Amino acid sequence: MYTVKSKIENIYPLLPCRLRSAVLAVSRPELSQITELRLRRSRPFCVTAGGREYALTHDGRLMSDPSQALTVTADEVEHTYRAALDNSIHSHAPEIRNGYVTVSGGCRFGFCGTAVNEAGPGSRLQSVKDVSCLNIRIAREVLGCAEELYNRTMTDGLCSLLIVGPPASGKTTVLRDLCRLIGRTRRLSVIDERNELAAVEKGEAACAVGLHSDVFTSYDKAAAIEIAVRTMSPEAIVCDEIGSKKELDAYMYALDSGVRLIATCHAASIAGSKRRDAVSRLIKLGAFDRAALLGTGCMTGQIIDTAVLSKKL
Repeated sequence: MYTVKSKIENIYPLLPCRLRSAVLAVSRPELSQITELRLRRSRPFCVTAGGREYALTHDGRLMSDPSQALTVTADEVEHTYRAALDNSIHSHAPEIRNGYVTVSGGCRFGFCGTAVNEAGPGSRLQSVKDVSCLNIRIAREVLGCAEELYNRTMTDGLCSLLIVGPPASGKTTVLRDLCRLIGRTRRLSVIDERNELAAVEKGEAACAVGLHSDVFTSYDKAAAIEIAVRTMSPEAIVCDEIGSKKELDAYMYALDSGVRLIATCHAASIAGSKRRDAVSRLIKLGAFDRAALLGTGCMTGQIIDTAVLSKKL
Protein backbone atom coordinates (compact mmCIF):
# COMPACT_ATOMS: atom_id res chain seq x y z
CA MET A 1 0.00 0.00 0.00
CA TYR A 2 1.47 3.31 -1.10
CA THR A 3 1.23 6.58 0.79
CA VAL A 4 1.20 9.50 -1.66
CA LYS A 5 2.27 12.94 -0.47
CA SER A 6 1.91 15.62 -3.15
CA LYS A 7 3.88 18.85 -2.72
CA ILE A 8 1.49 20.86 -4.88
CA GLU A 9 0.64 23.20 -2.01
CA ASN A 10 4.20 24.54 -2.22
CA ILE A 11 3.52 26.17 -5.59
CA TYR A 12 0.23 27.90 -4.65
CA PRO A 13 1.92 31.11 -3.42
CA LEU A 14 3.80 31.37 -6.73
CA LEU A 15 0.73 31.24 -8.99
CA PRO A 16 -1.31 34.30 -9.99
CA CYS A 17 -4.66 34.49 -8.22
CA ARG A 18 -6.77 33.38 -11.20
CA LEU A 19 -4.69 30.27 -11.92
CA ARG A 20 -4.32 29.41 -8.24
CA SER A 21 -8.11 29.56 -7.79
CA ALA A 22 -8.59 27.14 -10.70
CA VAL A 23 -6.13 24.63 -9.23
CA LEU A 24 -7.68 24.89 -5.77
CA ALA A 25 -11.09 24.12 -7.31
CA VAL A 26 -9.92 20.73 -8.63
CA SER A 27 -11.47 17.79 -6.78
CA ARG A 28 -9.24 16.24 -4.13
CA PRO A 29 -8.86 12.84 -5.91
CA GLU A 30 -7.86 14.52 -9.19
CA LEU A 31 -5.61 17.02 -7.42
CA SER A 32 -3.56 14.19 -5.92
CA GLN A 33 -2.96 12.82 -9.44
CA ILE A 34 -1.60 16.04 -10.94
CA THR A 35 2.10 15.77 -11.76
CA GLU A 36 2.59 18.87 -13.94
CA LEU A 37 1.12 22.31 -14.55
CA ARG A 38 1.82 23.95 -17.91
CA LEU A 39 1.58 27.66 -18.56
CA ARG A 40 1.94 28.76 -22.18
CA ARG A 41 1.40 32.36 -23.26
CA SER A 42 -2.01 32.94 -24.87
CA ARG A 43 -2.81 29.22 -24.75
CA PRO A 44 -4.86 26.95 -22.47
CA PHE A 45 -3.80 26.36 -18.86
CA CYS A 46 -3.03 22.62 -18.81
CA VAL A 47 -2.30 19.96 -16.22
CA THR A 48 -0.90 16.46 -16.52
CA ALA A 49 -2.72 13.81 -14.51
CA GLY A 50 -2.59 10.05 -14.90
CA GLY A 51 -0.13 10.43 -17.75
CA ARG A 52 -2.51 12.58 -19.84
CA GLU A 53 -2.62 16.32 -20.43
CA TYR A 54 -5.89 18.13 -19.74
CA ALA A 55 -7.05 21.71 -20.12
CA LEU A 56 -8.16 23.29 -16.83
CA THR A 57 -11.31 25.40 -16.50
CA HIS A 58 -11.80 28.28 -14.07
CA ASP A 59 -13.89 26.03 -11.81
CA GLY A 60 -11.35 23.20 -11.63
CA ARG A 61 -12.63 20.80 -14.28
CA LEU A 62 -10.10 18.75 -16.27
CA MET A 63 -11.23 18.82 -19.90
CA SER A 64 -10.06 17.10 -23.07
CA ASP A 65 -11.52 20.01 -25.05
CA PRO A 66 -9.24 23.05 -24.60
CA SER A 67 -11.89 25.52 -25.78
CA GLN A 68 -13.38 25.74 -22.27
CA ALA A 69 -10.07 26.20 -20.47
CA LEU A 70 -8.54 29.29 -18.98
CA THR A 71 -6.22 31.08 -21.38
CA VAL A 72 -2.90 31.97 -19.77
CA THR A 73 -1.81 35.56 -20.27
CA ALA A 74 1.71 36.86 -20.83
CA ASP A 75 1.54 38.66 -17.48
CA GLU A 76 0.64 35.41 -15.69
CA VAL A 77 3.61 33.60 -17.21
CA GLU A 78 5.93 36.47 -16.26
CA HIS A 79 4.48 36.67 -12.73
CA THR A 80 4.98 32.94 -12.12
CA TYR A 81 8.47 32.92 -13.60
CA ARG A 82 9.62 35.81 -11.44
CA ALA A 83 7.97 34.39 -8.33
CA ALA A 84 9.84 31.09 -8.82
CA LEU A 85 13.08 33.10 -8.94
CA ASP A 86 12.18 35.08 -5.80
CA ASN A 87 11.93 38.15 -8.04
CA SER A 88 15.70 38.12 -8.33
CA ILE A 89 16.71 37.07 -11.83
CA HIS A 90 20.38 38.01 -11.43
CA SER A 91 20.92 35.83 -8.35
CA HIS A 92 19.53 32.80 -10.20
CA ALA A 93 21.71 33.06 -13.31
CA PRO A 94 23.01 29.44 -13.10
CA GLU A 95 19.46 28.05 -12.85
CA ILE A 96 18.31 30.20 -15.76
CA ARG A 97 21.14 28.89 -17.92
CA ASN A 98 20.14 25.33 -17.02
CA GLY A 99 16.49 25.99 -17.88
CA TYR A 100 14.94 25.21 -14.51
CA VAL A 101 14.72 26.25 -10.88
CA THR A 102 13.71 24.08 -7.92
CA VAL A 103 11.45 25.67 -5.32
CA SER A 104 10.29 24.77 -1.81
CA GLY A 105 9.26 21.13 -1.48
CA GLY A 106 11.27 19.99 -4.49
CA CYS A 107 8.88 21.18 -7.22
CA ARG A 108 10.76 22.08 -10.40
CA PHE A 109 9.94 24.96 -12.74
CA GLY A 110 11.22 24.33 -16.26
CA PHE A 111 11.00 27.20 -18.72
CA CYS A 112 11.84 28.27 -22.24
CA GLY A 113 11.78 31.46 -24.27
CA THR A 114 14.29 33.45 -26.32
CA ALA A 115 17.94 32.69 -25.65
CA VAL A 116 20.35 35.47 -24.78
CA ASN A 117 23.81 34.29 -25.78
CA GLU A 118 27.18 35.66 -24.79
CA ALA A 119 29.15 37.45 -27.46
CA GLY A 120 32.20 35.80 -28.94
CA PRO A 121 33.24 32.23 -29.84
CA GLY A 122 31.07 29.46 -28.50
CA SER A 123 28.06 31.75 -27.90
CA ARG A 124 27.29 30.22 -24.48
CA LEU A 125 23.75 30.69 -23.19
CA GLN A 126 23.76 33.62 -20.79
CA SER A 127 20.09 34.10 -19.96
CA VAL A 128 16.53 33.73 -21.25
CA LYS A 129 14.17 36.56 -22.13
CA ASP A 130 10.52 36.69 -23.15
CA VAL A 131 9.76 33.46 -21.31
CA SER A 132 6.85 31.88 -23.13
CA CYS A 133 6.30 28.50 -21.47
CA LEU A 134 6.56 27.10 -17.96
CA ASN A 135 6.33 23.45 -16.95
CA ILE A 136 5.88 23.02 -13.20
CA ARG A 137 6.70 19.47 -12.13
CA ILE A 138 5.01 18.64 -8.84
CA ALA A 139 7.21 16.76 -6.42
CA ARG A 140 5.47 13.71 -4.96
CA GLU A 141 6.57 11.38 -2.23
CA VAL A 142 5.15 7.91 -2.83
CA LEU A 143 6.19 6.05 0.29
CA GLY A 144 6.43 2.34 -0.44
CA CYS A 145 6.69 2.59 -4.23
CA ALA A 146 10.25 1.20 -4.19
CA GLU A 147 9.51 -1.73 -1.86
CA GLU A 148 9.40 -4.32 -4.65
CA LEU A 149 12.55 -2.96 -6.29
CA TYR A 150 14.32 -2.97 -2.93
CA ASN A 151 13.24 -6.55 -2.19
CA ARG A 152 14.34 -7.77 -5.61
CA THR A 153 17.73 -6.08 -5.65
CA MET A 154 18.95 -5.32 -2.12
CA THR A 155 17.86 -8.12 0.21
CA ASP A 156 21.03 -10.17 -0.49
CA GLY A 157 23.23 -7.16 0.19
CA LEU A 158 23.84 -3.68 -1.14
CA CYS A 159 24.39 -3.61 -4.90
CA SER A 160 25.15 -1.00 -7.54
CA LEU A 161 21.92 -0.33 -9.40
CA LEU A 162 20.99 1.53 -12.59
CA ILE A 163 17.34 2.62 -12.82
CA VAL A 164 16.28 3.20 -16.43
CA GLY A 165 13.14 4.90 -17.67
CA PRO A 166 11.80 7.52 -20.10
CA PRO A 167 10.94 11.05 -18.93
CA ALA A 168 8.03 11.20 -16.45
CA SER A 169 8.27 7.46 -15.70
CA GLY A 170 8.76 8.07 -11.98
CA LYS A 171 12.54 7.61 -11.72
CA THR A 172 13.06 10.39 -9.18
CA THR A 173 10.07 9.29 -7.09
CA VAL A 174 11.29 5.68 -6.98
CA LEU A 175 14.88 6.74 -6.29
CA ARG A 176 13.76 8.92 -3.38
CA ASP A 177 11.83 6.04 -1.78
CA LEU A 178 14.74 3.68 -2.41
CA CYS A 179 16.95 6.10 -0.47
CA ARG A 180 14.47 5.96 2.39
CA LEU A 181 14.54 2.17 2.44
CA ILE A 182 18.28 1.65 2.03
CA GLY A 183 19.08 4.58 4.33
CA ARG A 184 17.33 2.90 7.23
CA THR A 185 20.45 0.80 7.81
CA ARG A 186 23.11 1.92 5.31
CA ARG A 187 25.18 5.09 4.98
CA LEU A 188 24.21 6.90 1.79
CA SER A 189 25.58 10.06 0.21
CA VAL A 190 22.68 11.51 -1.79
CA ILE A 191 23.91 13.85 -4.54
CA ASP A 192 20.86 16.09 -4.97
CA GLU A 193 22.07 18.43 -7.70
CA ARG A 194 18.60 19.92 -8.39
CA ASN A 195 17.27 19.60 -4.81
CA GLU A 196 14.45 17.34 -5.99
CA LEU A 197 15.23 14.18 -4.04
CA ALA A 198 15.39 15.56 -0.50
CA ALA A 199 13.96 19.08 -0.99
CA VAL A 200 16.32 20.51 1.62
CA GLU A 201 15.36 23.81 3.21
CA LYS A 202 17.68 25.50 5.72
CA GLY A 203 19.63 22.29 6.10
CA GLU A 204 16.66 19.98 6.75
CA ALA A 205 15.22 17.51 4.24
CA ALA A 206 11.50 17.94 3.57
CA CYS A 207 11.32 14.45 2.03
CA ALA A 208 12.15 11.11 3.63
CA VAL A 209 15.49 9.94 2.21
CA GLY A 210 16.72 7.69 5.02
CA LEU A 211 17.96 8.02 8.58
CA HIS A 212 21.56 7.38 7.56
CA SER A 213 21.57 9.53 4.40
CA ASP A 214 23.81 12.58 3.99
CA VAL A 215 22.50 15.02 1.38
CA PHE A 216 24.68 17.17 -0.91
CA THR A 217 22.33 19.87 -2.18
CA SER A 218 23.00 21.87 -5.38
CA TYR A 219 26.62 20.72 -5.60
CA ASP A 220 28.29 20.06 -8.92
CA LYS A 221 27.75 16.32 -9.25
CA ALA A 222 31.33 15.31 -9.99
CA ALA A 223 32.73 17.45 -7.17
CA ALA A 224 30.11 16.19 -4.71
CA ILE A 225 30.92 12.55 -5.44
CA GLU A 226 34.61 13.05 -4.75
CA ILE A 227 33.93 15.06 -1.58
CA ALA A 228 31.48 12.42 -0.35
CA VAL A 229 33.99 9.60 -0.77
CA ARG A 230 36.73 11.54 1.02
CA THR A 231 34.68 12.93 3.90
CA MET A 232 31.44 10.99 4.54
CA SER A 233 32.51 7.31 4.27
CA PRO A 234 29.39 6.29 2.31
CA GLU A 235 28.51 2.71 1.54
CA ALA A 236 26.69 3.91 -1.56
CA ILE A 237 26.35 7.10 -3.57
CA VAL A 238 22.95 7.99 -5.00
CA CYS A 239 22.44 10.41 -7.87
CA ASP A 240 19.59 11.22 -10.23
CA GLU A 241 20.28 11.20 -13.97
CA ILE A 242 23.76 10.20 -15.01
CA GLY A 243 24.90 13.04 -17.19
CA SER A 244 27.99 13.95 -19.16
CA LYS A 245 31.26 12.19 -19.75
CA LYS A 246 33.02 14.66 -17.43
CA GLU A 247 31.39 12.86 -14.48
CA LEU A 248 32.86 9.47 -15.43
CA ASP A 249 36.09 9.96 -13.50
CA ALA A 250 34.14 10.82 -10.35
CA TYR A 251 31.92 7.73 -10.68
CA MET A 252 34.92 5.49 -11.21
CA TYR A 253 36.77 7.11 -8.29
CA ALA A 254 33.86 6.17 -6.03
CA LEU A 255 33.61 2.63 -7.39
CA ASP A 256 37.36 2.08 -7.13
CA SER A 257 37.09 3.22 -3.50
CA GLY A 258 34.62 0.41 -2.78
CA VAL A 259 31.50 2.58 -2.82
CA ARG A 260 28.35 1.35 -4.55
CA LEU A 261 26.56 3.51 -7.13
CA ILE A 262 22.77 3.86 -7.38
CA ALA A 263 21.68 6.10 -10.23
CA THR A 264 19.05 6.78 -12.88
CA CYS A 265 19.22 7.52 -16.58
CA HIS A 266 16.81 8.53 -19.34
CA ALA A 267 16.15 5.69 -21.78
CA ALA A 268 13.12 3.86 -23.16
CA SER A 269 14.68 0.44 -22.55
CA ILE A 270 17.57 -1.10 -20.66
CA ALA A 271 19.39 -2.00 -23.87
CA GLY A 272 18.63 1.49 -25.18
CA SER A 273 20.78 3.00 -22.45
CA LYS A 274 23.78 2.24 -24.69
CA ARG A 275 22.91 5.42 -26.61
CA ARG A 276 23.86 7.40 -23.51
CA ASP A 277 27.64 7.51 -23.82
CA ALA A 278 28.42 7.91 -20.12
CA VAL A 279 25.97 5.17 -19.12
CA SER A 280 27.25 2.79 -21.76
CA ARG A 281 30.83 3.36 -20.63
CA LEU A 282 29.95 2.70 -16.98
CA ILE A 283 28.13 -0.52 -17.86
CA LYS A 284 31.08 -1.76 -19.90
CA LEU A 285 33.39 -0.99 -16.98
CA GLY A 286 31.19 -3.12 -14.70
CA ALA A 287 29.96 -0.19 -12.61
CA PHE A 288 26.51 -1.72 -12.04
CA ASP A 289 25.49 -5.09 -10.69
CA ARG A 290 21.89 -4.78 -11.92
CA ALA A 291 19.64 -2.58 -14.02
CA ALA A 292 15.89 -2.04 -13.60
CA LEU A 293 13.38 -0.63 -16.09
CA LEU A 294 10.54 1.73 -15.18
CA GLY A 295 7.80 3.12 -17.41
CA THR A 296 4.98 1.42 -19.27
CA GLY A 297 4.62 -1.64 -21.46
CA CYS A 298 5.43 -5.32 -21.14
CA MET A 299 9.08 -4.76 -20.25
CA THR A 300 8.31 -2.61 -17.20
CA GLY A 301 9.69 -4.13 -14.01
CA GLN A 302 12.45 -6.00 -15.82
CA ILE A 303 15.63 -6.44 -13.78
CA ILE A 304 18.75 -7.90 -15.35
CA ASP A 305 22.28 -8.56 -14.15
CA THR A 306 25.12 -6.45 -15.46
CA ALA A 307 26.77 -9.46 -17.14
CA VAL A 308 23.72 -9.89 -19.35
CA LEU A 309 23.49 -6.16 -19.92
CA SER A 310 27.14 -5.93 -20.98
CA LYS A 311 26.56 -8.59 -23.63
CA LYS A 312 23.61 -6.62 -25.01
CA LEU A 313 25.86 -3.58 -25.37
